[in-house]
Amino acid sequence: MTMGDGSLYCNTLRNGNPCGNYKMDIAHCFAQEPYLNHKRDIVNEIFDYDIPITTKHITNNRTGKKYMARKFATRTHSRLSFIAKNIYIDGKKRITDWVLDNITTEGLAYWWMDDGCLHMDKRENHGGGRIIWGLYGFPTEDVIKFQQWLDANVGVNLRLHFHQSGGPFLQRGISEGVKLLDSLKEYSVPCMDYKFDVGCHKRPYYNLMSSCYSTGHPIKDDDIVHPVRKETHG
Repeated sequence: MTMGDGSLYCNTLRNGNPCGNYKMDIAHCFAQEPYLNHKRDIVNEIFDYDIPITTKHITNNRTGKKYMARKFATRTHSRLSFIAKNIYIDGKKRITDWVLDNITTEGLAYWWMDDGCLHMDKRENHGGGRIIWGLYGFPTEDVIKFQQWLDANVGVNLRLHFHQSGGPFLQRGISEGVKLLDSLKEYSVPCMDYKFDVGCHKRPYYNLMSSCYSTGHPIKDDDIVHPVRKETHG
């Protein structure tokens, strides 16, 4: 779940050196609070206290839009530090070889529920729609590596595209994409079933096509990369 909406961060001294182990925080909209609760219960297994869920104000770095969300933030733990040191490079989350060597089907499902979506097109002769896996904060080389991994390990061949304002994503028509959905949907949480049910969308749910390109496009925004958050202490 760290590869999607989760963030790992540690405290630092004034000289920038890390101080202590890493923490985790995850936030979701109010409609997805049952999904957040499910994640909290999983993470809670490594702690000896009940992780509280609170409300926070979030500002989208690209649009400036502000909204309310539900979140949890853990205390520090050595296991979180181990994960962080294997997925963060120079303060940015990456799709490392370690990630692809160790991610489970369940972990892949949480990543899809965080960053994937369905675009259903009910118009005749328009193919029925597509699946879109948003990976906008990752470098293109990471996304290509993930694309190849999905082909080799899940048997789904997604295509690389670039969003005009936010970097790379993977996409494919429903007939191919359903292979991915079928392999992951056993781990769905009820409030997230819409991420898997190709029959539940009566109209387009998410449309990127007006601003997407299948040829190379530079990544303009780096602020959507999940950074290692730092808290400075004397």
